[in-house]
Amino acid sequence: MTLSSQPAFYEALTPDNAAMLLIDHQAGLFLGVQSMNQQVLKNNAIALAKTAKVFDLPTVLFTSSAKGPNGPTIPEIVELFPDHEIHDRSPINLWNDPKCRSAVEQTNRQKLIMAAITTDVCLVFPALCALKAGYDVYAVIDASGTWSPAAELASMLRLTQAGAIVTNWIAVAAELKHDEDRATTPAMNRTFGEHMDLYGFLGDIAAAKA
Repeated sequence: MTLSSQPAFYEALTPDNAAMLLIDHQAGLFLGVQSMNQQVLKNNAIALAKTAKVFDLPTVLFTSSAKGPNGPTIPEIVELFPDHEIHDRSPINLWNDPKCRSAVEQTNRQKLIMAAITTDVCLVFPALCALKAGYDVYAVIDASGTWSPAAELASMLRLTQAGAIVTNWIAVAAELKHDEDRATTPAMNRTFGEHMDLYGFLGDIAAAKA
């Protein structure tokens, strides 16, 4: 059985087998998102970036034509990874840029957790190429966004048909967390509290009882 034909969803994400690709979370591109509330998208993208930080995942940041109207990566993500190079490119599909593709390969991880603006282009195109190259792709839909709900739905269908695992940031974090009795649990719980209102309220209740 080849890598690309294995049932990837049977093997859990772990901090040792996954890498995070944060693609084109650029200030200008957020303005075009109509598939979900822009502030919610920003919240989710930052939460996903913090998840990568908590579990020390190899994390690669990308932009597309950052000097143009797409603008820079939002500062909240940049501040989480101050020493990371942000790989800017001119090809629409990052996989067609040798330096960007090399940055992915250098993570030495089989499972790629990917989120992007826009979902239908900047996520779907490299995700399809990564699948073809034998990677397991986890497409984080609620940390990605695009021009319309219809475009988002079409993107999810295309990703699923190609073999990607379509998921959300909370599911990714929970799968990486795995067990409450780990050293990373307090930091991940803080991230849940900061970016998932219900969890924050529950934490406040627990702290008050304590």
